[in-house]
Amino acid sequence: MTARRTIAAAASCIFLALGALAQNPPSTALAAARAAYEERADPARAQAAFELFQQAAKADPAAVEARWEGARAAYFFGNYTRADAPDGEKIAVFEVGISLAKEAVALAPKDVEAHFWLGVLYGVYGEAKGVFKSLSLVSPIKQEMQTCLDLDPAVEGYGPDRVLGRLYYKLPGFKGGDNKKSIAHLEKSLAGAPTDALTKLYLAETYTSVGMKAKAIEQLLGVVATTPDPRWAPEHPSIKAKAEKLLAKLR
Repeated sequence: MTARRTIAAAASCIFLALGALAQNPPSTALAAARAAYEERADPARAQAAFELFQQAAKADPAAVEARWEGARAAYFFGNYTRADAPDGEKIAVFEVGISLAKEAVALAPKDVEAHFWLGVLYGVYGEAKGVFKSLSLVSPIKQEMQTCLDLDPAVEGYGPDRVLGRLYYKLPGFKGGDNKKSIAHLEKSLAGAPTDALTKLYLAETYTSVGMKAKAIEQLLGVVATTPDPRWAPEHPSIKAKAEKLLAKLR
């Protein structure tokens, strides 16, 4: 199938789905969005999920889950499905996700998923804009992750420490970048979720940056051998490919 036909098929699916949602209750709209998200390994379904969660949120102004799940769908669509897209396109996707996550936080200030995805989206939005253009987001990211640590540090596979570990790795030293802190947070995250492939990849990258080659290789081999958590199976091929690429450089 050509790229043009693929795009046309995706647009057709989304159009039909949105038309159906206009005639169905909010619960049906959310169910359709969730069904699309579960099939997000298919680019057309990932795009559909991104669109459908927005419709589900509009259909129910009080729907917290439609909003944080929509933010999560925006993260996947922009960070994985459209990984090779121009930064401007990804920024637009992440802005939608940030808006949904902010709405979820406003509706449910104690909802840990809402805070987590808001912080994550701040991070990928900042990466798409460029680190030096996004330094103002460092404090909000830390704030959201601290809130998550206070509410439930185990959320999304001990995700708050994973996010903080990545943040300290990515930041320039004069703005608080610190590989020791990165390693401490990532090792803490991995202790809580020992099979998490993304944490292993991030930890390997930090280990590599400080010359801990043997430890980096150990984590990368773990990524390659890992059977992914079914919840994150669509993300695993991308994570595994990055691990294999770094492993080849280190060997």
